[in-house]
Amino acid sequence: MNTPEKITLAELQGLIRDKIYESLPGSFWVIAEIAEMKVHTAGHCYLELTGSDTPGGRVSARARATIWASKYRSLNTLFTATTGIPLREGITILFKATVEYHELYGLSLNVTDIDPAYTAGDMALRREATIRRLTEEGVLNMNRELPLAPYTRSIAVISSSGAAGYRDFTEHLANNPYGYVFRTQLFEALMQGEATEASVINALNSISDETEEYDAVVIIRGGGSTTDLSWFDSYEIAFHVTQFPLPVLTGIGHEKDLSVTDMVAWKSLKTPTAVAGFLIERTIECENRIISMAESLTTAAMDAIDSAGEQLSSMQNRIAATARLVTRVKHEKLGYHIEILRRSGKNVLRSVKEITDRLENSLHHLDPAGVMRRGFTLTSKDGKIVLSHEDLEPGDTITTHFIKGKASSTIKHITDNQ
Repeated sequence: MNTPEKITLAELQGLIRDKIYESLPGSFWVIAEIAEMKVHTAGHCYLELTGSDTPGGRVSARARATIWASKYRSLNTLFTATTGIPLREGITILFKATVEYHELYGLSLNVTDIDPAYTAGDMALRREATIRRLTEEGVLNMNRELPLAPYTRSIAVISSSGAAGYRDFTEHLANNPYGYVFRTQLFEALMQGEATEASVINALNSISDETEEYDAVVIIRGGGSTTDLSWFDSYEIAFHVTQFPLPVLTGIGHEKDLSVTDMVAWKSLKTPTAVAGFLIERTIECENRIISMAESLTTAAMDAIDSAGEQLSSMQNRIAATARLVTRVKHEKLGYHIEILRRSGKNVLRSVKEITDRLENSLHHLDPAGVMRRGFTLTSKDGKIVLSHEDLEPGDTITTHFIKGKASSTIKHITDNQ
């Protein structure tokens, strides 16, 4: 058996290096996303780059890259000035690099130049894609359709507790010259860096668990460079804002540009202090409307009272005149009825007198003394008037009464004429 030719690992690595340099001479312009980034204290920048076959697709390539300190400062300064953001993780860059191979550290790329215009264009495309997606989903203006309380008193604040912007916001509200009282509750969040998206969304989710406690949400960027606006172009943050059940106000702190989060918010203002000023001005407007309504109500009430007084006076006059007329009519009717009663009384008395006279005459004719003077007598038995022969029996003693005197008799015989 023939023994194969043997080489050392170092020799193999040298062969690989030589082949790479032979096959890939010079520099290449490469598109990749910065997956990880570390800046050494010496000023060197170390990158972990990834690539995919389609934008936003699955990672299909990975490589290490280095920007030496002699290049990093100038490249980063130019990149920041052009794009508005520094070199950082999560962005896609177009860079010029040479392929390096080291026997100990393997393959890497040596970055010598970066085209910031590509990244600016890529960021703009992603931003436009986010806006277009929100528009197509019909949610871009959803938060602005919510009603904001005229006196926005209870406010949930998403910011960093140590940020100057947060302090400015709370102090401006607390020290307003009108004495309005605002209640603020901080929901801590990171406002720059990779964790911004998750941190802000977690804060929104925490507030959503107790929305009945607040009138609105304020997102205040907690200090830092204004070049970090792109963190708030996140689709996830913007979508959460569009779906939030409370009005969301933003004071992220950018004078020139609006982030996508600003665009979907109920109201976007440049700074945290401007947000506080807006809330105070809105409360002033609310107070002025209440004062105006109170004045209008007072005027309306006074007018109503005056009108009612005039109506009451008119009614009193009409009632008095009517009362006098009714009294006069009633008095005339009463006089008429009194006269009728007087006449009726006389007629009744006359009729009664005639009846009484007739009764008196009748009684006179029926008086026993008068009847007896005409020859009639009365017969009694034991002191009682005898009305019928049936009241008598033979042998009874009866008394006959005459107009003058009386006589006693004994019954001997009784005859029934029927």
